[in-house]
Amino acid sequence: MRRRTMMMAAMLSAAMAASGVYGEQTMNVHTSLSVDARHEKVLVTFKIENRGERRVWLPRTIASSEGLTGQLFELQALPGGEEVPYIGPWIKRGPLTAADFFELAPHSAHTHTIDITPFYDFKPGRHDYQIRYAGEALGDVKQLEATSPLQTGAVRFTHTAQPRTEQ
Repeated sequence: MRRRTMMMAAMLSAAMAASGVYGEQTMNVHTSLSVDARHEKVLVTFKIENRGERRVWLPRTIASSEGLTGQLFELQALPGGEEVPYIGPWIKRGPLTAADFFELAPHSAHTHTIDITPFYDFKPGRHDYQIRYAGEALGDVKQLEATSPLQTGAVRFTHTAQPRTEQ
């Protein structure tokens, strides 16, 4: 029963909105995060909705099919809230450019699922976790410094990891 309850809770979305004023418009972006931790994988689905009247730009990293190239999520072990270390590759970058963002048209949405299993140091065995995304949205790609925070609520899930093999 507990496993079923935890799975149901993990599948529910946690949503937050980003709002920022650019030009004479207010940014109206909503995000949701859900987790499917069955079958020895942790699949994180991130949905972004632009409910506003103007285009917005979002970090390309959240939509990349290449896998992660840096710590994209805040992941904590429960209870206690100990950070789960990111162990994936880090790509050294220069200052952000317009190419680092993708456009989301008014009244549209983008959904992307990422397998984060190989990128975070999950403890062997069955453990509870909490994950959230904290990033930024951009109201004008010509003003890269004028970002607005974009964050999801925390989503709890249970994951059973096998011991890592040394390579």
